[in-house]
Amino acid sequence: MGKGIFLVIIGVSLITSILILKLNANSKEGLQTTVDHYENTQARIIANSGVEVYLEKLRRDKDLHGKFDNINLLDGNYDIDISGPDSFMTITSSGHFGNTNHQTIVTAAREPAVLPTVSGAMYISTDTLNVKLQGDLEIDGNDRNIDDSPGPEAPMPGISVDDPSDSAYVVNSLKPKISKSIEGFGGDPSVHTTVNNTDWEQVTRDLIFAADYTLPTGTYTTGTVLGTFADPKITFVNGDVEFSGTSSGSGIMIINGNVRMSGEFTYSGMLIVYGQSSIETTLVGNGGIYGTTALVGNNVDIKSTGTASFYYSSQAINNAKVNLKSSRFEILSWWE
Repeated sequence: MGKGIFLVIIGVSLITSILILKLNANSKEGLQTTVDHYENTQARIIANSGVEVYLEKLRRDKDLHGKFDNINLLDGNYDIDISGPDSFMTITSSGHFGNTNHQTIVTAAREPAVLPTVSGAMYISTDTLNVKLQGDLEIDGNDRNIDDSPGPEAPMPGISVDDPSDSAYVVNSLKPKISKSIEGFGGDPSVHTTVNNTDWEQVTRDLIFAADYTLPTGTYTTGTVLGTFADPKITFVNGDVEFSGTSSGSGIMIINGNVRMSGEFTYSGMLIVYGQSSIETTLVGNGGIYGTTALVGNNVDIKSTGTASFYYSSQAINNAKVNLKSSRFEILSWWE
């Protein structure tokens, strides 16, 4: 009887030991599974975060391409590779955490910059308009290239406005010499009412979001270059500004304030002076705008005593349309 009890005890002990060993093994396997899951999750988060970080970098640096390795994040790191054209860009992010790697591949297309409707060499949209044009000012809606050769498109108005009363006011306020200097569609003075349904607030907001240069209020003199015809840029000036000397630019410029041109400032593309209050545009120099100029605000005050010129140029506008980039992307695919 005693021997039987002893054997039972031995058997129970063996079974218990086996169960304990299995429980320990299962516990270790469970712990390893938990660790593996955690590392996989962290590597995935790091890889996806790397894509988000570089999409934000691409928003500002529109020429960003290449490989960027060993970037630390969340106690791990990631590598980024950006390749392909703006219409089909591939962003490969490899996240590393512990002994685990995770790769995320995203294809994206950069959306083009959206330009507002062009209504003439100069477009004015306002509730209150004040015009005092003197000197040798020239506003020409006949298409011309930036080298002053004739352009291919049909003439547009020299000055385009929203309301017939504004059109009559502009014509009646012009001196004979200035009247002959406003050329374009319909003969001299080429001042016409045009339907323009542009949502200027939305358009300017999108362009400002995509700005390559952001300038504070101030005076910008000789040597200031805000884009070239070969490499146009989007410029946002937040406040009153004066361009003097031989400063220049190309692309789209949005000015949220008053603007004074007092030197030989030249610009090719689109100049938008936009504000919710008053806009005072003073022209006392010999500069020129090739493309189109839009003055949009509750009050627009235009003064000129110099020889500035405003020319409609389809070449300058199309160059901006083709080459300017927005800061928005369409995600075409996301694989991980």
